[in-house]
Amino acid sequence: MAHQWSRSVRSPSLAILCFVFVAVAGCSSPGEDVRVTLCKDMASGLLNAPSTPVWREARAEPRRLDRLAIHLSFEAADPADGRVKPMHATCFYRYDAVEETAMTLADPLSAFSTSPSGMTLNGREVANPLLAEAVKEVMLKQGREFLERARRGIEEAADQARERLNGLQSSD
Repeated sequence: MAHQWSRSVRSPSLAILCFVFVAVAGCSSPGEDVRVTLCKDMASGLLNAPSTPVWREARAEPRRLDRLAIHLSFEAADPADGRVKPMHATCFYRYDAVEETAMTLADPLSAFSTSPSGMTLNGREVANPLLAEAVKEVMLKQGREFLERARRGIEEAADQARERLNGLQSSD
């Protein structure tokens, strides 16, 4: 006789499993600050280089109660001639905390905005509206990547749940 699963027992377990997979899928670079990731993605997008940049250094320079500068050093193909050259970008983030909290003391970068207020790329200022458009494009790209990771995580969770259910049904 096949084992009968009640809907009330199976649904919460599957929902919890799916939530865990979606949460894990959303963590693309758990060791990298979101501001660094955003700055890298903006530099890549603005360069429009034929190949992916090779990141050499990412350095955060917080100026308390003022702004945060994320300095990036990398090598990328110059779109003009295709030769790989050393390049650099800096993204600036405004101080955004109302007061110091345990969170800002433990993670000083959390006191700064997650959207850049300014940027330079290879010594040239990236001004509005180009800066705003670059932020928008990167946010859309990151959103699509997040949804794709979530979709894959949900599919994997569903496959595992099916395998377990099939294993339980065949053992009865």
